[in-house]
Amino acid sequence: MTTPPAFKTTQETTTQPPRPRLVLRAGFAGRKDLDSGEETRLRAALHDVFNALGHELVEIAPRVPVSTNRESRIARFFAEQQPLLRLVTGLCEGADLVAWQALETLDIKPDQPSGSATRHLDTELGAVLPFAVETYRTSRPAEVQAEFDRQLAACAWVLELDGLYDKPDADTLSRLPTDDAHRASALANNRRSRGYRAQAAFLLRYSDIVIAAANPAAERKAGGTMDTVREAQVFELPVVFINTHTGAVHLIAPEDDMHAVLANTPQPAAEWQPTLKRWVRQLTIDPDGGQASHAHGEASGEPLLHEFFSQPESPDQDSAKRQRRFRKWIWSAFENRFRSGQKPKSDTPLHPYAVFRDRASKLSGHYGALYRGAFLLNYVLAILAVGLAVTSLVLIALAGHAPAEEPVVRALQATNVASVDSVKIDVHSLVSAYPPPWLIPLLLVMASIKLLIVGSIARNTRRANGDKWNDRAVDFRYLAERLRGMYYLPQVGSQQPPAAEPPQFATRVVRQSAIDWLFDAIVRSISPADLASARKADIPSHDGAGRVPIKKLLQLNPLAGARLVRDHWIREQAVYHDRNARTMHNMDHAIEQSSIALSLIVMVIVAIDIVVAFVEWRHLLPEWGHTLTTVAVALISVSAVFPAIVAALGGIRFQSECRRLAERSGVMRTMLSGWSQHDAHGPGAHHAPAEMQLVGGRFGVADDLARQIEAGAASPATDVGSWSHDVLRMSERVAMDFVQEAAEWSVLYAREVSDPG
Repeated sequence: MTTPPAFKTTQETTTQPPRPRLVLRAGFAGRKDLDSGEETRLRAALHDVFNALGHELVEIAPRVPVSTNRESRIARFFAEQQPLLRLVTGLCEGADLVAWQALETLDIKPDQPSGSATRHLDTELGAVLPFAVETYRTSRPAEVQAEFDRQLAACAWVLELDGLYDKPDADTLSRLPTDDAHRASALANNRRSRGYRAQAAFLLRYSDIVIAAANPAAERKAGGTMDTVREAQVFELPVVFINTHTGAVHLIAPEDDMHAVLANTPQPAAEWQPTLKRWVRQLTIDPDGGQASHAHGEASGEPLLHEFFSQPESPDQDSAKRQRRFRKWIWSAFENRFRSGQKPKSDTPLHPYAVFRDRASKLSGHYGALYRGAFLLNYVLAILAVGLAVTSLVLIALAGHAPAEEPVVRALQATNVASVDSVKIDVHSLVSAYPPPWLIPLLLVMASIKLLIVGSIARNTRRANGDKWNDRAVDFRYLAERLRGMYYLPQVGSQQPPAAEPPQFATRVVRQSAIDWLFDAIVRSISPADLASARKADIPSHDGAGRVPIKKLLQLNPLAGARLVRDHWIREQAVYHDRNARTMHNMDHAIEQSSIALSLIVMVIVAIDIVVAFVEWRHLLPEWGHTLTTVAVALISVSAVFPAIVAALGGIRFQSECRRLAERSGVMRTMLSGWSQHDAHGPGAHHAPAEMQLVGGRFGVADDLARQIEAGAASPATDVGSWSHDVLRMSERVAMDFVQEAAEWSVLYAREVSDPG
């Protein structure tokens, strides 16, 4: 198999990404050997199934002239295009051909006859082949190869796997020694089985729902229909099962027992069609299993989706922009003081996912910086307010000890008193009764500043919580992290990323159903034909008389895929988590040490004040004792600010979750790279090597797989082929790690800005 060209990327992104098209992907698996009766029954059943799917899609799609009484607010965020029903098959004879023919004749009529031949539902055929195209066609019976060429030319895209088709004939085996013949036969069977199983697995990665057509009592083969049904349930896809022996339709949900469902009495179409339509709605517009389609406003996530597609990042007012820039700056300046470790390389964008991830990343960074800057600013302002209050008290206390004999003398002279010495008066009491003229105005100014600070804290808190800066940051980060995986999964042959499991036992979690809907809608709307690696091709026709055009052909290179995931996805994310673990640890350590130091200073100041008070009580003060008393008053007053600083540092530590984030990133780094020698929580955290070491973990698994593929390529006689399936499973395990980490991170960070006052 020839090596495909490198995947092209693009750095060109727009501010507002396009809205996704409403698409439903139906994977089809069926028997290739059908008699005339089975074919007739299958055709009738497929007509009913496709009509149910198609009608529900056009009812959901915005501005399609088919009415519905179940309008969904979320559905308004689909592009104003006709919905698309995409059928993905293995281009086999028998049931696959019948399914394509049934799809070709599907036509959804408008409510009112318009006299126009315009269709209101688009259809598309895609194919997943286990072997090279020509090899796979040759493996089919000669009488169906012409039909194979016709289906091939009709496909919008074809995915070609790296399986090896090996089926030695009896004459070839008979000429070999017995042991060699057994080994050759076993190797051939293994190669074909791996190829067909890989085909079934990849078929599911391009499906939202699986339609299976088989006789449950018939013999089962590797990668056959029944195997595909079981794998679909494991992959949590709903299955529409058509019994070719009876024509009955059974609906198998992921949690159902397949054998129990098939053994039950089949339902009439009037009963299973509403269930099938409900599945379509749940897959396309109801991420909450029915809640979102009828919800309004905040509950349906409408503001979040509207902002993603239609609103700029920040308001147009210059003052608001300046305030937001300052919040971003203050957090960035604070965090950068603790940065440590190697900087990861950016992911190489994959078109057309790049525009969506770029938008999600910008929104996440925007609101994340606003949220962190808001709570940091609150604590800084709170410390400043306490400092002003303490300063006011110090000024009042010190005013009574200021040397003011001259003003008093002038006051006495104004009353014609001949001699100050002849007046029996307490000078210090008189001075206390007449404070300096600058004191009252200064206290008023400081009180005004304190009032302004308290108002700013209240307004900052109200803005942050009212505008849901943290919730938005969490939602968009979650979307950005899931879209990061789509820079890699399509390149190893998957457009069905692992589903995110709902967080368990979380008392408060940011709802992400709208984001899950958006992510799924984006992935479904992007066709494999849209990828830059998809290229036009053609092959000689089955009879050699012409050429068969292939609109878009995708060829997987498992070795390149394994290296891509290993070197760009796993490695760079391990570097990121190592850097984040170090940064968060440094922040936690600095806050902790600063709090301890300030607490010790307060203890020392209080001890000094106790000594001064004791000396003054015992009348042991020297002549300059008033100065010592003044210094003691100033020290004890200043020390009152330090507990406020300690409390603020504790609040920053709590709001930033720096310790827990450091621990989580440390765990992720170890899981990805197996590297824990220089733990960010132990010795050596501040003296990391220039390059982190990757000694195991997910990186080691990917590296071992790449070596196995290389060894297989070096020994073609024993190579089992279909390595793309192994790369797919390895990549999906990595994707699941990141999905779970992003989901749990959202629970960890589900909080509002607190008011330190």
